[in-house]
Amino acid sequence: MVEVIEQRIAEQNTLLRQLRKEQPDRKEALRGIRSDTHVLIASVFSFPDPVEDMDQADYLRWRRDVIAFAKDDAARNKAEVLSIIEHRDEAHPHVHVLAVPLCAEGNMRMDAKRCHEGHREQDRHKDHGWSGSPSRSYKQAMRGWQDRYHAEVGAKHAQARTGPRRRRLDRAAWKAEQERLKAQKEAEIAILRAEEARRLADEEERRRDLVMQDTVASRLQEAEAVHAIATGGLIAAIRQIDPDPVLLKRLETPGEMGAWTHHDADRNCEMHSALAPVLSDGLEALRQPPAGPGLLGGLTGFLRGLAGWVNRLADASPRWLKWPETVAYIANGAREAFGTPYAASTLAGVIEASPAWQSFTGEARARLDQARTVQALTNPRDSRPDASSQTGI
Repeated sequence: MVEVIEQRIAEQNTLLRQLRKEQPDRKEALRGIRSDTHVLIASVFSFPDPVEDMDQADYLRWRRDVIAFAKDDAARNKAEVLSIIEHRDEAHPHVHVLAVPLCAEGNMRMDAKRCHEGHREQDRHKDHGWSGSPSRSYKQAMRGWQDRYHAEVGAKHAQARTGPRRRRLDRAAWKAEQERLKAQKEAEIAILRAEEARRLADEEERRRDLVMQDTVASRLQEAEAVHAIATGGLIAAIRQIDPDPVLLKRLETPGEMGAWTHHDADRNCEMHSALAPVLSDGLEALRQPPAGPGLLGGLTGFLRGLAGWVNRLADASPRWLKWPETVAYIANGAREAFGTPYAASTLAGVIEASPAWQSFTGEARARLDQARTVQALTNPRDSRPDASSQTGI
């Protein structure tokens, strides 16, 4: 505190010297700060209950209100609080508040008495030549200061302004005042608890909103990713999830139906015996929609199963049977199994025409529409016009 005050005094004296040169007609008003000038305002606020008997929650509420009062009071009197010290080492807990005057027009020399209501009124008494002792104005001003403290702090904590004997109150009047102050304190506590409950409820609501928005955003992101995969087609999906070059080549190879239809009966029988069981298993799997934890997880499992099925077809094909002929055989079997009016030219086309893939693409579109609808409901501002075109309230 001492170092801060001395630094401010030095800076202010430098400014005052400069102003005296610039404004010689105000030389007297711009005199430097003397070494005996009062530059510190001190206040002490004491809690009425002894340290060992006080209610901790009551005391903390009182301390909070005292600090708020002290800061507001300093600002009201053109001063700044620099230090607040709590003492619990004596009979009653108390708070020391130290403030310094603000360097401003009307108090260029940091005179603390100009920031003190009692001293200001005492000086006014002298300046106006009022009758009676100037100390009377001082005491009256300080009674007003204590009245303000009682109204803003004391009464809220069931503290009486003065005792019953000083005001000559009988027992009934004093008891009635205590009951009134107690009721006021309980009302203040109820208000504080309601505000705290409202604050906690608002925080919980904000937390839930953030969680919901994060969930909605992640679901929309997943729906958009799945929809992009569905619209991109099977080959693009495999390249994104498991880009196996051998599998991709097998899926993209066009079928050649004419070749295997000209084989002799023995080879056709061998081909059918080798491929029919694998084809039947695969076509049965292609009838079912992808299943798994989430649409994307179901697709991943579906593609892995698909890769295994294509490898089984390649392994089961007779050595003399070329892969394009295998593709044509599978495409023809899928056309009959799924009732499609045409035979797909590639194995990828066979899969994309299957009920499984069609179910996946349809579900992807539905999920994306649903996610966008939920986002619009949870973020209504996104669907409104630009804020610059609306009238503020």
